[in-house]
Amino acid sequence: MLRADTGPQYLEDLATGYWFSEALFAAVELEVFTLLEPKGMTTAELAAALAMPASGLGRFLQALGALNLVMDEGGSYFNTQLASTYLVLGKPGYQGESILWRKALTSGWQDLSKCLKAGGRVDFPSEEEAPEQFALRIRKYINAMDNVAKTKVEEILPFFEGLDLREMLDVGTGSGAIAAGFLEQFPALSATLLDIQEVLIYTQELLDKREFGNRISYLPTNILEPWTAAKEGFDVIVLSNIIHVYSEEELPLILKRAATCLKPEGILVIHDFFPEHSSEKAALLDLNMFINTYNGRIFPQAWVREQLAMSKLYTTELIPLKTDTAVIFATKDESKLSSLRLVNRTPQLAF
Repeated sequence: MLRADTGPQYLEDLATGYWFSEALFAAVELEVFTLLEPKGMTTAELAAALAMPASGLGRFLQALGALNLVMDEGGSYFNTQLASTYLVLGKPGYQGESILWRKALTSGWQDLSKCLKAGGRVDFPSEEEAPEQFALRIRKYINAMDNVAKTKVEEILPFFEGLDLREMLDVGTGSGAIAAGFLEQFPALSATLLDIQEVLIYTQELLDKREFGNRISYLPTNILEPWTAAKEGFDVIVLSNIIHVYSEEELPLILKRAATCLKPEGILVIHDFFPEHSSEKAALLDLNMFINTYNGRIFPQAWVREQLAMSKLYTTELIPLKTDTAVIFATKDESKLSSLRLVNRTPQLAF
């Protein structure tokens, strides 16, 4: 996040913002951090491993050092703790797929002026896209979202500490990372994962490696079409980063269906971006949805809570996470909200 100012330096920092991201993209693409882990390398050693001249690479490593991603110790470069945790292939916290997905979005942003003139998206997927290309694109997207979701679920789970959860519905599950986090935390829990068939094929591949066995069931469904999930069948229902994908005409029906599937004492979780929290990121994500989707946009918390109230649900206030997203909890039973671990927060109820 850049510091707002009234002078030209702020404008200069905005104009050169892509320098930072392009340096990160290149480093992840070249697997620089993976090569440096754990023993480090000199510039010459890394140049040999990457089959490139050492001259430019040395300057690149200096730039990565300025970004606090590597450190120079006696002529050898090592990963910082941040890079070691999140930028090394194979580590649990790896964020590389998410970062490279952001790189893939940059071409769309180059068309922002065209989108504004057209009043919406101008770049559409090819109608002649081969099935294998479509499957590959889905996998890249799911891997990217999986990187992020694994960190988000760690922030969401503490709210449910001490609760007895038995049945979960993960709507628009993607990689299944949110559901997997709940399954690990609650041994008695079973999860139903709802998404389109093309996504669930890969979701199952990923989760089969986690050995959850028959605790997971898959429900191929287009969210905009009728759901076959059990009515009043779930203790917890999660809509994670679903709200911003759909239009204000589509969302009321989605939320109503989620409410219908909620047990009388169940809890609905809305996890998303909101303009009231991390406002710069939310505003730019809204613009990203304008560029890259048909209907996606960011909604204020008041609108989301109003829609939940129309489905006869009580809601908490917007609860910011430590990262750039926030949550709203909703229940049919007002008293159930008090069972959540809302530390130092008094829920504001709406009905």
